[in-house]
Amino acid sequence: MTCLLSFDIEDWFHAHNLLPAVSRSEWESCEARVVENTRRILDLLEKHDTRATFFVLGWIAERHPHLVEEIAEGGHEVASHGCNHELLYEQSREDVRADLHRSVEILRSIVDTPVLGYRAPSFSITDEAIEVLDELGFQYDSSSFAFSVHDRYGKLDTADTRSSGTFVRLANGLLEARLPQVDIPMTRRAIPWAGGGYFRFIPYSIYRRGVRRVAKTRPFIFYLHPWDLDPDQPRFASLPWSYRLRHYTNLDKTATRLDRLLADFDWKPIRDALPAGAQDN
Repeated sequence: MTCLLSFDIEDWFHAHNLLPAVSRSEWESCEARVVENTRRILDLLEKHDTRATFFVLGWIAERHPHLVEEIAEGGHEVASHGCNHELLYEQSREDVRADLHRSVEILRSIVDTPVLGYRAPSFSITDEAIEVLDELGFQYDSSSFAFSVHDRYGKLDTADTRSSGTFVRLANGLLEARLPQVDIPMTRRAIPWAGGGYFRFIPYSIYRRGVRRVAKTRPFIFYLHPWDLDPDQPRFASLPWSYRLRHYTNLDKTATRLDRLLADFDWKPIRDALPAGAQDN
């Protein structure tokens, strides 16, 4: 079984569920909790002698370059989460390109390693963004769910939806490292199983079975945010109930569940599972 571990490095106030309560103009004045929470993740990875891919938001890297250095010094892959954490389909092509280019510049000014991969904010990937990623020299994207129900996920018309594999070569040559889903028995439906809120909502014993089911046939990609481990982050009763449910449920259980997940499976960064020759393109 191949299990691939990833973390999207952003702070609690970057989450789109919190935008109704915390505007972008307020980000600079918000309490920064990402360093402490990311170090909790790094400590767990060290405990289990495990390496992962860290998709780092440029906004974070600019303000906490030492954190990016710590990630790289731990032997982990440093990849891009863009800079401004805006949904891609709400931006122009020129703005997306500027955002991605800036993110690479920031990361490369901190660590001397290639930035191979990208993950879109809230998985809001688009075909236009895929073209820009290829133009900028990225080797893979990991933002695609074959799941149309979520209110923020993007969609790739260029992806071969008939393929059940994790790595799909898109028309322009870029690799798409697709996030996993699990089929619901006796239906034609599947639900996302990659991590984040799904990991917090689904009882761990059931979640683990889903990981095993996927990983028997193709690489399983897991993701989590630092704020997913932080029950002490600020809370806003003014948020819509669905946003509160999605963002705050079981935050106090995530660290323990992650510890168990790291013990139950062998994990590695996405870069270590790329098809032969991908990093040489």
